[in-house]
Amino acid sequence: MSATDELVRPQTPPDFWGKPSAASRARHHLRQAQYGRRTVRFAYRTSTVPVAGTSLLARTAWRWIRADDYAGTDDLKFLEAVRTRRRRTAWMVGSGYVISSSMGAYMVGGSAALLAAGAVVTVGTAAEATKRFRNRPRGFVFPGKRKGTPGEDLVTRAAIDAKLGRAEGMRLAIPVMNEDGGWSTILQLPPGQRARACLGKEADFASALGVGESQVVFKLVDEHAGHLHIFVAKSDPFLKVYQSPLLGRTEPMDFWAGIPAGVNARGEEERLKLVDASLLVAGEPRAGKSAAVNGIVGAAALAVTPKIHLWDGKGAGDHRPWRKIAHTAEKRNAPGLLAHLKKMQAQMEYVFDLLDDAGGSTKLNPALCRQLGVDIELTVVDETRYYVASPCGAEIVEAMVDIASRGPAAGVLLVLATQRMTKEGIPPELKGVCSLRWAMRCPDVIASNAVLGPGAAGAGYNASEIPRSHRGVGILDADGADPAKLRSYFLDDEGSDLGDVAAVAYELRRAAGTLPEREQAVAVDPVEEILAAFGEAERMHTVDLLEELGAGWTAARVAEVLRPHGVTPGDVKIGGVNRNGYRRADLEALFAPA
Repeated sequence: MSATDELVRPQTPPDFWGKPSAASRARHHLRQAQYGRRTVRFAYRTSTVPVAGTSLLARTAWRWIRADDYAGTDDLKFLEAVRTRRRRTAWMVGSGYVISSSMGAYMVGGSAALLAAGAVVTVGTAAEATKRFRNRPRGFVFPGKRKGTPGEDLVTRAAIDAKLGRAEGMRLAIPVMNEDGGWSTILQLPPGQRARACLGKEADFASALGVGESQVVFKLVDEHAGHLHIFVAKSDPFLKVYQSPLLGRTEPMDFWAGIPAGVNARGEEERLKLVDASLLVAGEPRAGKSAAVNGIVGAAALAVTPKIHLWDGKGAGDHRPWRKIAHTAEKRNAPGLLAHLKKMQAQMEYVFDLLDDAGGSTKLNPALCRQLGVDIELTVVDETRYYVASPCGAEIVEAMVDIASRGPAAGVLLVLATQRMTKEGIPPELKGVCSLRWAMRCPDVIASNAVLGPGAAGAGYNASEIPRSHRGVGILDADGADPAKLRSYFLDDEGSDLGDVAAVAYELRRAAGTLPEREQAVAVDPVEEILAAFGEAERMHTVDLLEELGAGWTAARVAEVLRPHGVTPGDVKIGGVNRNGYRRADLEALFAPA
């Protein structure tokens, strides 16, 4: 060091010594109080493990003796035989335990009895402890061990390298927290910088952190404009396939509660409130648009009461599984769509008049649907460009704009799907009244903004950046919330998924009497269907009959169909097995001439 050099000691920033705010002190005291409560709760739960475990062991044994695992059987004789056998076994084991404990106490002393009781308590404690560890919302981790979780300095450095804000003042507002499937934290930006400006920079942050772009999720914090919530998944969440919750469902859905649309980057389900606004679904071919539309139609079909109207501009049979359920199923018929839209406009006026006369809410809801005798009218227009470009396209657009803007309040809903995102595919006046937008992968930024709105890509919502390997991934812009990237639920249109959902929906609608008139007129008498399921058999157990009837049938429904005719289930012996069932002769007697 030369004589001219001056030694300058680094100075601590003045704001470091500033007095913390009242809110910071309150948060600090709250965290301290939480630690105390957690310690007391942990000590209490640990001390109760032996008692809870022994109680669990006793309840399990009692349920086994009562044969609760066979409680669903309709064969009461078989159930009682199982209970008798298990009671005998329990008496033998219990007597042996008491006798051996008594003899040990007589020969060795009281310690033998204590050891015998301790063995039972030990088994119960182990069972309870195992259950609690398995039911923990997060896996057990020793204090200080955070496998796969980066340090706070690494996260802060990655934020600086990604240019989320100035280096001075960049820090974390909370520690890095382990979560299911990843970790999260809240980044506090330097004063004067907005967290909203960071949206769209997920790729830069992912690169600086050394993870995949799809693993990073930025979310705004409503209470602080300078706070950015960061979630980083352990692996790419959009490479997983999420089976639709519609599969295997045998009960009606609540359409008003929202449609299960898909799963976001945090593994949470995103629901689509279609009753609030009209929806535009757009994306390039093979991006997953059809799966999204089929999920909407399937949910409406399982909801039993909504009337479904399908208009296919492509004409390749995409709506084939739903034709027996839909009240309208047409393809490449522009004049027919125009006539239907005018009918829906008349339906809107009719419902609005009913609402006005009722004097209550000016928007339809489930209670008013039952009171006024109306319900949802869902119109799905696939390949909208075909109809918009037709000779009557101007009239179709005018009617669609009217329905999209006023229809949801009257239960008249519109879903538009297209592969063309230009103004020729979706005119601006029509796109402007669709408050719900769902953009699958788009060919470029212009097309993405055409779906999600001008400036959406600049705000961090760019559907053209979705990789081609992420089929079914899109950006859902729901009215009243920030857009969210999600992967739609999978329904195999080439396999049996759509057919299975449609079959269940058909049976549910037939039971509810809400099939289209053409289907209600030709629907098979359920008694005839039950008789046909017998085949050549003279007797059948209920469980075998349900297997022959297929989806949509339960033991309760069979009993409900036959009870008005005086046919009830009873003991049926087949091959030496006596179970609840029916006889063919009882059903044939219903069709015998009087």
